[in-house]
Amino acid sequence: MPTPLARRLGLAVPIVQAPMAGGWTTPELVAAVAEAGGLGMLAGARVTAEQLRELIQVTRRLTARPFGLNLQVPVITLEEAARPGNPEPLRRLRVEYGLTPEPATTPQWVAAEEAVAIALAEGVRILSVVMGPPGAWLAEARGAGAIVMVTVTTVAEALEAERDGADVVIAQGAEAGGHRSTFRPEDAASWPLIGTMALVPQLVDAVRLPVIAAGGIMDGRGVIAALALGADAAQLGTRFLLARESGATPAYRRRLLEAHETDTVVTDVYSGRPARGIRNRFLDRMAEEGGTPLPWPRQGALGAELYRASFAEDGEWAPLLAGQGLRLAVREQATAEIMRELTATAREVRERLARW
Repeated sequence: MPTPLARRLGLAVPIVQAPMAGGWTTPELVAAVAEAGGLGMLAGARVTAEQLRELIQVTRRLTARPFGLNLQVPVITLEEAARPGNPEPLRRLRVEYGLTPEPATTPQWVAAEEAVAIALAEGVRILSVVMGPPGAWLAEARGAGAIVMVTVTTVAEALEAERDGADVVIAQGAEAGGHRSTFRPEDAASWPLIGTMALVPQLVDAVRLPVIAAGGIMDGRGVIAALALGADAAQLGTRFLLARESGATPAYRRRLLEAHETDTVVTDVYSGRPARGIRNRFLDRMAEEGGTPLPWPRQGALGAELYRASFAEDGEWAPLLAGQGLRLAVREQATAEIMRELTATAREVRERLARW
């Protein structure tokens, strides 16, 4: 199923594995997707510079095929930075879990500019960003031959990315799991939650860049639907969480297999930025006790130790990020098997449609 963008990226099939920060997107997963002809994407968020370099090097040892790196580049407005929050319920939860009310240290995660420099030095030439437009490093990356993809949730954001010089836009529909890529989120009532079916063709018509569709795509039917809407490729995240090569914990995997399409919500209480995840006791507790998030990234930093501990147990106090296509997540599989199923089903659908 070659498309112009797939050929440009060196892919055999127009399938992209979404980058999922938190340790879920392992080098083994990224390499397995790449070996199957798709585009595997490492997550460059919440890692140190040395950890990022190691992730890239390990992935490179596992595959000679192209893979990419994703970065979080949130636009923090003065209004957002000054937003008051009520962290007391989260602090109490930390204490109940045997933690101190506040973290003892603050990790020094790699900044986007340094991450780009590391990626380019290590030979990575496909970069994507979420939560904002690329920074001043865009010209350097493109000058080095990198393809830069920007994740957007509205036509206005896509046009901004095009003006900035992006090569590709990723249309993140409302169905998508994980953090929303809205550039400048305000109050919850104004978060743009435009479905993939509506967003993709509007972006295709609005910009001159290739479009990758993301959000709610779980099988080959979704891949073909994305291409029919004018996208050059489809990006899947939740489906790959259940790959045997992913870093998802047993508790996380169990919840993915048990949950239905009505079980997810979009909330900012995990991190201070809107994200779609499976409702659990953490969300209920925050609502009951009036917990409101601190601004990004302080809320995520406050919750990080609790989240890690809960993921290792039952996941009830952790961000179980997932999209809305959960009934289509039916079992754990090897990444190669997932890719074969996606490709085979997509080809069957394409052939069936060709007979109309």
